[in-house]
Amino acid sequence: MSASTPASLAALLQNLSLEDSHDHEEILRTANNILKSNPDPQTFKTRIVALIKLDRYDEAIKSIEQASGSVSAGLEFEHAYCLYKQGDLDGALSISPDGVSTERRQRGLKHLQAQAHYRGESFQSAITMYEELSKLPTLVENENYDLRVNLGASEAQLSFAGKDALRPKRRATAEDLQQYESAFNAACISVARGDLNAALMLLKTAKKICNSMEGVSEQDIQAELAPVIAQELYVLIKLGKLEEAIELYKTSGILETSDEAVKLVASANCYLASQAPNPHIGLRVLETLQKRPQGSQKPFTFQSDILERNAVALALQTGKENEALALAQKLKARNPNDYTVSSIVAATELQTSELTAAKSIAKTLKDAAGRKLGSTTDIGIAFINVQNYLKENNVTSAVAVVETLLKELENEPEKRYMPGLVGVIAGLYTLQGRKTKVKAELERASVYWRSTTDPDPAILLATGTAELASSNLQDRTMAASIFESLLGSNPTPLSNAGYIASHPAEDMPSKIAQLTPIPTLLKGVSIDNLLSAGVAAPPTKKRPLESTSSKPQVKPRKKRKIRLPKGGIDPTKKPDPERWLPLRDRSTYKPKGKKDKKRAKDLTQGGVVADKDGDTEMIGGNTVTKVVPQTNPVAKNKGKKKGGKRK
Repeated sequence: MSASTPASLAALLQNLSLEDSHDHEEILRTANNILKSNPDPQTFKTRIVALIKLDRYDEAIKSIEQASGSVSAGLEFEHAYCLYKQGDLDGALSISPDGVSTERRQRGLKHLQAQAHYRGESFQSAITMYEELSKLPTLVENENYDLRVNLGASEAQLSFAGKDALRPKRRATAEDLQQYESAFNAACISVARGDLNAALMLLKTAKKICNSMEGVSEQDIQAELAPVIAQELYVLIKLGKLEEAIELYKTSGILETSDEAVKLVASANCYLASQAPNPHIGLRVLETLQKRPQGSQKPFTFQSDILERNAVALALQTGKENEALALAQKLKARNPNDYTVSSIVAATELQTSELTAAKSIAKTLKDAAGRKLGSTTDIGIAFINVQNYLKENNVTSAVAVVETLLKELENEPEKRYMPGLVGVIAGLYTLQGRKTKVKAELERASVYWRSTTDPDPAILLATGTAELASSNLQDRTMAASIFESLLGSNPTPLSNAGYIASHPAEDMPSKIAQLTPIPTLLKGVSIDNLLSAGVAAPPTKKRPLESTSSKPQVKPRKKRKIRLPKGGIDPTKKPDPERWLPLRDRSTYKPKGKKDKKRAKDLTQGGVVADKDGDTEMIGGNTVTKVVPQTNPVAKNKGKKKGGKRK
């Protein structure tokens, strides 16, 4: 019986169809019956494959883990696949390809682990694995195409996650437009980088190619079109074409798709894009979508976080401040670098306040952070204050806010040297022209990041660039060390160029050969057009700023010309020493007329001043005795008749 059962199983498999679920059930029953009396490894493997075809992953995992080593040998790929489908990405990655028997199955397991890295949002690791697989000879048909598609999808997700700053800007090629998957990936990269018009064109191309596929059922085509349509809805909404987006949502049948993540994202976007969304209805819509898909269809973190932020905003709009604060606290507990809760605290504190000055707002938010967040050291609150100060062009106060925050975070280096925080303080120092402070801050941040297991490439690149600008030999040595580590961990054209710039050129001809050739850089540049356009010259005169005030413009007073003597100035002639005195005080002053002569006698300069009450007077600082003329009483009475009675 043991010899005949595998043969009967093989005969059964030849007559069954892989497309019929009833056939899989029949295979499973037959395999179970055979395994009761004969633990044949091939029969056991057939049973596991049947369970996988029936989506009974839990049973398959349990059977593999409970089977003996000889029976479960060679099922590493199936085991990893079941763990991946159940969402246990770490379990799938823990199965090493080194123990796999054949090269074909070993390569298949590497494909699966690259996909597990992708679903686990380790997009850079996925890209690395796909690039390594692309360098090896293929073992199955169209494997190169699959690798290129998966590599494009990983690059697109890396762009959405905001971690592709150091990667070369990838553009859609003619090869991308031949298959809908590659066109869709190119469209996603354009969306992530903000080129929405190009993304819309690529998405429509992907839809056209997908609809024209031959030998594919209508149901499969609709399943493949679902993510394309969801992305097209998002692009239309971002471009402001709301009516077109709503019409596409109603007519595309996207709600019929089996991909729950696509359905969730598309429904949320279309509701929020309505012209006058009711926050109460919107909150109810999001609550009905709280049953998120799990496993391999689980949304990425950046997608689920956005949906939860929308729920927080809607709760705040409906007046449910406590609920909004609780939701934001949960969001921050899962993602410590998410400071949505800071915005909620600021909104609840300032919505009824009439404060407009940044200084007053900062004091209010500091008190609120202490009451509601339990600490005044909050990066989100600090950034809000910095933004308010910058609106008032008060860079000094903005710098003071960040510097105070950095001092309070000295014992928490993972927060103190966050790339965003380092970038903010470096940008503020740059506004003040403090290049030395920028360089010192970048150096401290790079020292911390180089001591970690996963250095931030953006910080290292900025530090290396700043060190290269220095003429100090020690700084250039540090720049060489930084670019050398970057080239080893994150080889990109930028890190390669920095490595060459920080090392003697004669020592590395192979590295120089990797640089982009100058003709490639100048491709598309028209010298004739540049010459015909001319060189822009700065204006020769400063134009006055355009005044926005309604007050009439007052013409400036003209300066009086300096008046000189008619004959000019004689250099041999000495100037008058009394030229600074008033005219009447000069020795050459001669008053005109009798009144002026009499007035001149009474002047105090060298003259006698009469005093009615005394005999002396201070003249020129000396006491002078006054001479009073004597009068003749006879002469005084002369001419007067004596009064009295005439005799």
